[in-house]
Amino acid sequence: MGSVKGNLQFLKRLDLYQREVPFQIFMPIPEDAEDPRPDNLEFEAKEHLIEDIRDTNENFTLDSHGFEHLTCPPSWVPTSTSTRQDVEAFYLPDVENLIKTHVEDVDEIFFFDWRLRDADRTTTDVEVLDLNDPTARIRPATHVHIDQSPASVVHRTKLQLADHAEYLLQGRVRIINVWRPLDHTVLDYPLGVCDGKSVDDKDMLECDVVRRRFIGGTVYLCYNENQKWHYLSNQTCDEVLLLKMFDSESSVVRACPHASFLHPSATLDTPKRKSIEVRALVFTYPDRPGLETSTANAV
Repeated sequence: MGSVKGNLQFLKRLDLYQREVPFQIFMPIPEDAEDPRPDNLEFEAKEHLIEDIRDTNENFTLDSHGFEHLTCPPSWVPTSTSTRQDVEAFYLPDVENLIKTHVEDVDEIFFFDWRLRDADRTTTDVEVLDLNDPTARIRPATHVHIDQSPASVVHRTKLQLADHAEYLLQGRVRIINVWRPLDHTVLDYPLGVCDGKSVDDKDMLECDVVRRRFIGGTVYLCYNENQKWHYLSNQTCDEVLLLKMFDSESSVVRACPHASFLHPSATLDTPKRKSIEVRALVFTYPDRPGLETSTANAV
C-alpha cells in the first residue's frame, strides 16, 4: 500500500476549553438536568501524510516512539462465537507472554480492559451499546486520542489494585495496548500511530470521561503540522502493534496518540476490518535495581 494521505479527526482548539474542561458522559442524562449535553467536544478532519512503517528502516520502539511492531502469531484468536470467558482464558495469557517477552523490566501485569472492533456497520450499529461487555463489537475509533490521562492511571491503579497500589505507584507504571487484526488482513481502516517525539504538550487536552461505574479521563490531540504519523500497511493477524498510553518514566516517550483512518484505496467491497485491543497496566517494582521513577512525580 505504501505511504498515503489520510484524514484524521482532531479536537478543535475552541475558546470554550479555556472556560470548561472537555468532557464526555456515557450514561443516561436526566431530562431535568441543568446541563443536558452528553459532551462538549468538537472535532475537525485534517489531511496528513501517514507513512508506511514497512517503507522505512527506522527502528520504532515503545520508548523511542511510543509504538512498536512485532510479528507474533497467536496460539488462539477470538471468533464471532467466542465468549468473554474464552478470551480471558485463552487469548490474554498469550498477550501476557508477549509483553513479558518483548517489553523490558516487567514485574507485574494487570489486564483492565479489552475490546473487539468491527468496521462492518451491520454488526456495530445497535440502538444501545453495552460498554461493560467487551464482546460487543464497536466501530473503529477515528478521533485522535490517548486512552488514559495520567491522573486516570493513578485512579485506576488505586481502584483495581487497592491492596498494593501504593507500592506499585512508587515504581514504574506503564499502560501498554496490544492491537491485533482478526480474521483477515487490514485493508480499509488501518490504525494510524503518531510518533510521540513529534507531539507538543500544548496540543494535548485532557477530557473527563463519565461512566456509570467509573469516572476516568482520556486525552485528545489538536492538529499540528509537525506531527509525524505512521501505519502498518496490510497488517496481518500474525502482526501486532504495541502502543504506549502512559509511562511514569520521564526520560522516554510517554504516550502514543492514535486513531483509525479510512485508507484511500478502500472500496465498498473491501473486507471490513475486525480487531482486538488489549489494555494492560505494566508495573516495574520500585525496589528493582537502577529504577529512579515514581508515578507521583509523573501526574
